[in-house]
Amino acid sequence: MLTKPCINMGAGKGEAGQMAAAPPSDMLPAAASQNAALNEPFNPPAGTAAFDGLDAHGLLTSPICRYFLELARSQSIRQAADRLQVAPSVISRQLTRLEQGIGAQLLERRADGVQLTEAGLLLRDHLGAIHNHIDRALDEIADINALRKGTVQIATVEGITRPFLSGQIADFRSQNPGVAFRLRICGRQRVVEALEQHVSQIGFLYDHFSHPTIEEIGRWHQPLLALAPAGHAFTDQRKLTLADLAGQPCALPDETFGIHHLVKRAFTRAGIVPRFDVVADQLQFLCDYAVRTGAIVYAPLQAAISDVMAGRLVPLNLDCVEFRHRHIYAVTRRNHALPPAAAAFLQEIVRAFAEGEKADARLLARITGS
Repeated sequence: MLTKPCINMGAGKGEAGQMAAAPPSDMLPAAASQNAALNEPFNPPAGTAAFDGLDAHGLLTSPICRYFLELARSQSIRQAADRLQVAPSVISRQLTRLEQGIGAQLLERRADGVQLTEAGLLLRDHLGAIHNHIDRALDEIADINALRKGTVQIATVEGITRPFLSGQIADFRSQNPGVAFRLRICGRQRVVEALEQHVSQIGFLYDHFSHPTIEEIGRWHQPLLALAPAGHAFTDQRKLTLADLAGQPCALPDETFGIHHLVKRAFTRAGIVPRFDVVADQLQFLCDYAVRTGAIVYAPLQAAISDVMAGRLVPLNLDCVEFRHRHIYAVTRRNHALPPAAAAFLQEIVRAFAEGEKADARLLARITGS
């Protein structure tokens, strides 16, 4: 929990750390005495700054206002001084400075204490409202730090949204129900732009490239797979090359996906012209299409995990070096401090990446028999 800011005026000490003598009554000094006090050099109490030279705005945003509000509540210099742990003369002098700075009398000095003038009442109400807003803001900041509230903004490629990312968000919110999520599912370049433009706090990319404003926080090994529906001739785990797949009908993500360029580059280097019958901007659609038509689809395991687990799609034993060393990356803006909720969620994601990578390896070994 955050501690609300307060004025550290020293432990019952007045100016220059010395205990000031208390006046015999709660009366403020007479005008002449006040003027004399104003001509004295002012050494602020420990933990405060000197307020000489401040304009009206500066005075109203300085700790002097705490003096005024306490005096307005207690209507007694001695009581206000006791509560603030300063000498009465400090409050007297600073309130005189405040009145001179804003050009209005705020208090009427009486034998039994002080009473606010019309200007003083107006200032008390406005300053009180301001401090109430500050207190509420500090309480809300404390809630954010304790993960009782906050918003996590994510931009991600589609490949890990179902079921990994949706599951991670659901698990996190079950423990932190006050935290909201804003998710943008888009192509790799749009993810980078969302981070650069401060639209999103966390990004997930496939086949990450070096970028000066992006910092990698975690990675999950996700080789690109060629998958075919169950019953396809190539699902017997024979060793395949790109040449074997060239004449097969294929479904491919569109140009907004790094997968698109990776696959085309690999075929071009092999001197092979592939058969891409369907190109689309949704991986789930492409997987569904492959299951229905017998086409081969190119995707990382997590993009097709539900179909693979259900036996609808089977990873092929494809020998392609360009597809092996690929990852999903968790990234943020470089040198950017994440809000508490986003930082906590990202920490959970990095932990889940490590667990997911092991689970993927076990699954692929079971399917391929390797």
